[in-house]
Amino acid sequence: MGALVSSNARVVHRIVGWMRTVGTRGLEAMRPVTDVTRDTTAPSTSERWMEEEFLCPCYYTDNFFVRSLGRHVTYDGTAAGFDAAHPNIVKDMTDERRRDVHMELEGELARRRGHFAAARKRRAFVAANYKPLRPEVYTLRDDFVDPRWVELAELARTHGGKDALMKAGIVRQRPRGVFAFPALTPRFCELMREELDHFERSDMPRAHPNTMNKNGLLLYELGMYENLLNPLLERYVSPVAAALFDGGAREMADGSDSLDHHRSFTVRYEPEGAGKDTDLAYHFDDAELTLNVNLGGHFEGGELCFGALSSDGDEMHSARYPHFHKEGIAILHRGSHCHEAFPVEEGKRVNLIMWCRSSDVRKHGMCAMCGKPREEKEEEGEDDDH
Repeated sequence: MGALVSSNARVVHRIVGWMRTVGTRGLEAMRPVTDVTRDTTAPSTSERWMEEEFLCPCYYTDNFFVRSLGRHVTYDGTAAGFDAAHPNIVKDMTDERRRDVHMELEGELARRRGHFAAARKRRAFVAANYKPLRPEVYTLRDDFVDPRWVELAELARTHGGKDALMKAGIVRQRPRGVFAFPALTPRFCELMREELDHFERSDMPRAHPNTMNKNGLLLYELGMYENLLNPLLERYVSPVAAALFDGGAREMADGSDSLDHHRSFTVRYEPEGAGKDTDLAYHFDDAELTLNVNLGGHFEGGELCFGALSSDGDEMHSARYPHFHKEGIAILHRGSHCHEAFPVEEGKRVNLIMWCRSSDVRKHGMCAMCGKPREEKEEEGEDDDH
């Protein structure tokens, strides 16, 4: 996920009658639980996946989340470079505090350099040693997909545009550019929750889904891409996304008609307690489009709340639109549409997140994180080499 560059706190009025203060907006980068030494051996073609193939170079320099600071920063790999880039942050730090921050940044850079090799190793270990409780959820079945989503996908393929889908009375849009519709059946949600709980109770290696979420799983490492999530993207997400995001300028999404890969994970929110995620600060995602499906379970609170686009001015982000997210319902929105999650007050909420991406945009368009064209970033890298 990504965050706005502004860190101004805003007071958000909850429809259910309470107030909370929005924390620092943060970009979510990926952080595994364990550090892994960088693997300098180039992976074979079969070991690569599109997330790695179309990685922007900014992954190694931008959006470093420093937990001790509660914010994101840029980092060129040197203490001097960090100090020069962030004088307002370091000016009041003690030498000890500054060393701690630099060590945290060094550790995160090392983690990023080894992330893909470490993910492949965890995936291989899980495949060889883990016995699923619900093996059926690893393959997409017709009875896992809500018939109304099947209808939407068929309408999208045969009639094309947004109007046809909206007239079907299945999709709800609120706020503008945020679409909600039935996606996954109660049976799938139940089986998936059981499988996720079983894996988390095991001693299998795992990674945090991102730097802001401590609780959740990277589904690539569980082996859920090939037969479950890739077909879900191809058969249902892609056609519906192409139809819903073909409207005016505020409803267009680059890559909505060419989605071909994803980064998928789960997140889990519970009431406040040691090591638990309760909510999520205002942010945007590293995705052309995001599909967020509530996998259910009993919970109170935890509403999603949408603001403005990441490219909008600060004044646009004062308004918030809460969305009460029910089991099996998908919310589809642009990755650049900023949003947050209110605290879960009771129970546990589990969500399936698919950051849907287009290789065409990732090769030739603007990076969702740094905002620069890929070609420009590559040219900068070439200049540095010389």
